[in-house]
Amino acid sequence: MTLLQRFALALILLVCVPLTYAPLIQAESPSAVTNVNLTFTTIDVPGAGYTNVWGINTAGDMVGNYGQNTNGDSHGFLYRNGTFTYFDYPGQTVTVPTGINDSDLIVGYAGQNPVVGFIYDGITFTPIQHGQDSATATLGINNAGVVVGGTGTIYVTRGFEMRNGRFKLLNVQGANAYVYGSGVNNLGVVVGWTDKDGFVCQHGSCQLRDIPGATRTSARGINDNGVIVGAYDQPPFTFGFAAKNGKYISIRYPGATSTDALGINTSGQIVGAYEVDHTWHGFVTGLIAAVDLKQPMQAK
Repeated sequence: MTLLQRFALALILLVCVPLTYAPLIQAESPSAVTNVNLTFTTIDVPGAGYTNVWGINTAGDMVGNYGQNTNGDSHGFLYRNGTFTYFDYPGQTVTVPTGINDSDLIVGYAGQNPVVGFIYDGITFTPIQHGQDSATATLGINNAGVVVGGTGTIYVTRGFEMRNGRFKLLNVQGANAYVYGSGVNNLGVVVGWTDKDGFVCQHGSCQLRDIPGATRTSARGINDNGVIVGAYDQPPFTFGFAAKNGKYISIRYPGATSTDALGINTSGQIVGAYEVDHTWHGFVTGLIAAVDLKQPMQAK
């Protein structure tokens, strides 16, 4: 599944009246449960058909997208102190905010053909495009304004890191059609995903990282404590995960067929989306600590 296809599926939803659960975090299968409690708060845009929460900053401000049909419309929101602020990229029916830093700069992408990345300061959208590429998606931003994402076409993409307006392509091993940088912390560590694998890049070197037994692993975000979040497939389920130093926990919203962990802040709050009865909902969790990460990961 491509990034844009995955994003289309995750054009999910955020509630005004949060629902709070305290399920056990699950590891590798619905029957294998680790001894860690994690509280979920559902976040749905009122009246929307789906909601998805993509990013969260230190203050707990969240960004995401919502709409009526995941194959159709998508609009952006900022969720702060219980209040939604809505926005759309000018002239586009698809707007997907994916990250926010502590200066309230929001990144994301808009449009369908072409797809353009953007930085939004609450007033002005600054478009981001790599050369003549027809699809540039900006997915993560840190406090120094370093942006990561993917660029190319809707059929082939290369991961990138952008500093001060200059693009640097990520050197990720393997013959992949799709490579996306999806998160970057304030230490400059980049995480992302390819056709099948998650990866971590540091000091110019990228290494693949996968959950054991998964058919596909996607690293989505990383905080300053080095905790990485993402999702992995073990059909018929998709689980979220949090990982550090080769240890991880699996995350599954109660009764969900899919749970995607998409972002994490320095405090350890995780945001993402889950699917129940073919409906997507956004979520934010309570705090997760590195000491809670139990199971061994694998390197390639």
